[in-house]
Amino acid sequence: MWHVIRRLLLGIALIALASAGLLFSDTSRDRNRTKRAVPRVAVLQHASQPVIDEGVQGMLDGLAAAGYEDGRTLVVSRFNAENDMATSAAIASEITSGNYDLILTATTISFQAVANANQTRHRPHVFALVTDPAATGVGIGREPFDHPPYMAGFGTMQPVARAIAMAREFFPGLKLVGMPWNPAEPNSRISTDLAKKACAELGVEVIEASAENTAAVAEAASSLVARGAQALWTPADVTVLSALGAAVAEAKKGRIPMFTNIPGSAYQGTLFDVGANYPEVGRLAGALAAQVLDGVDMKTLPIKNMVPERVTINTQMLEGLRDPWRIPEETLRAAEVVGQSRVADAGAEAGRSAAGAAPVRARPSQHWKIDLLQYVEVQDAEDAQRGILDGFKKAGLVEGRDYDLEERNAQGDMPTLSALVDAALTEGTDLLMTLSTPTLQAAIARAKGKPIVFTFCASGVAAGAGKSDTDHLPNVTGVPSASPYEELLAITREAIPRVKRIGTLVVPSESNSVYNVERLVELANRQGIEVVQLAVNSITEVPDAASSLFSRDLDAVVQVASNLTTSSFASLSRAADSAHIPLFGGLSGDLANGAAVVLARDFHDAGMRAAGLAVRIMNGESPADIPFQPLDTTSLQVNLDAARAQHLELPPALLARAQRVIGKK
Repeated sequence: MWHVIRRLLLGIALIALASAGLLFSDTSRDRNRTKRAVPRVAVLQHASQPVIDEGVQGMLDGLAAAGYEDGRTLVVSRFNAENDMATSAAIASEITSGNYDLILTATTISFQAVANANQTRHRPHVFALVTDPAATGVGIGREPFDHPPYMAGFGTMQPVARAIAMAREFFPGLKLVGMPWNPAEPNSRISTDLAKKACAELGVEVIEASAENTAAVAEAASSLVARGAQALWTPADVTVLSALGAAVAEAKKGRIPMFTNIPGSAYQGTLFDVGANYPEVGRLAGALAAQVLDGVDMKTLPIKNMVPERVTINTQMLEGLRDPWRIPEETLRAAEVVGQSRVADAGAEAGRSAAGAAPVRARPSQHWKIDLLQYVEVQDAEDAQRGILDGFKKAGLVEGRDYDLEERNAQGDMPTLSALVDAALTEGTDLLMTLSTPTLQAAIARAKGKPIVFTFCASGVAAGAGKSDTDHLPNVTGVPSASPYEELLAITREAIPRVKRIGTLVVPSESNSVYNVERLVELANRQGIEVVQLAVNSITEVPDAASSLFSRDLDAVVQVASNLTTSSFASLSRAADSAHIPLFGGLSGDLANGAAVVLARDFHDAGMRAAGLAVRIMNGESPADIPFQPLDTTSLQVNLDAARAQHLELPPALLARAQRVIGKK
């Protein structure tokens, strides 16, 4: 009997051990599975600007350095509010709903949007590129550990006083500084208050002009110039920075410089910038995010002010100034210099007065053979081409001495375009400069490894030149020049306050046309405007398509840029005149061809900037190290005859702002 019981007990014990083993094994597998689960991270930025893009890329680099690599050990979803507050709030609500393990934000506005949406959800949130976290009203105090337990990040209080002091050092006679800014941005309010205090201490008077949106930036800057400002300064203001080129253009007209606290703006025409190295700030935030993903308690992470300093100076902006601004040699040696060799001649000062000589520039170490490739002859492409030639002259280069330039035009024929690229390569070109999206695409496909600089192209990314302005093919850089559709829509609404339905022709075979239409539709939908699209594939189709489009009960036609429609724009204007429906365009050439109103990029400026990039390559820089430089300067133009024919009554304020007006009054 005992023998039987002992055998039963042994069996029960073995079953228990086996069960325990299975339970442990299952628990271990669950634990390992949880450990191996790939985290999901959402990244929100408020606008598309180089400085913000660099900061976000720094975040991703910091995560990758810690072992969290997107697509392998991490799933990253990137969101961009494109400078729209309502969109930012909607995205914040979505990404705090619980689908992400961690949220990363760049800029104060994005930080506030997520913090407000996250008040009851408490999703882990790491932030950076925020001027003053404690002043944002989301529960962060002045002490490092005084913050919600689900938040961590870095403040980046820009050295505003240092920027003002540098301006005074460069021009001791500085007495009046103009500040265009958006009072609705808390980051801007903080920096502006600091600037006023710094100016008061130096005996410098401040005058201000508000810009509630990007369309108002040029007017704000112009008003400050008219009131006698000796220089313009803007803080870390997303609105002004989104239209920085417009402010710089107004400063140039007044022969005064502009400076900022956002390093890198010098590449867009400011005289100098002093502030944080945003790629490094982003990298530190990415490393902090990795700690959170590793399980570090966010309550133990202090919030610090991180400002690894970066100074950029554009010496070319000294030319033509009405006052004697001078930049000391020691300042140049410690800065990132745009517009000249980093090594200046011994004893030479790069800062010259308006009456002095041009800044010292480096000549290329070799004689360069440059091929300029054009797809079709249109006014804007010609403007860009003239800008390139003027840019080389401004850099001090002489054709025949420093470079030879071969101009090649395909006259709108794709096979010819490919043949022209091949001919340039066969003849030993050193550098290809392309005008238009098809030209860039042909160069990318056939000139692998050869340096390429592009302009007159809506998007280098859409053309296949890279994934972003900083992550691109190693042999390609350039100046993307997407039409300013947000501003153009604002002007359309200003001219037609009740606009609800607009139309446009799209060319499916042109990637630039598809990109432009997608952008127009996205922006129009945000404003409650419907976009009617009709596809065209050849010039012969345009007249019938235009007639059909204008019969669709539209308030206006806003024609997106494409090579095909630009070449046949007159067909659109004839249909617009016949239907008495206003026609708005995005290229300067559209004006003479019958658009009532045009808001175009300044393609001469685009060419100048492209020439600047080419000069950097000629002086030894690799295209891989040069981010794309999006064009932001615009020109508002009006055709009074076309407006009359299309029954469009133009507001006086719009006419007053126009840089170019043609037709009879």
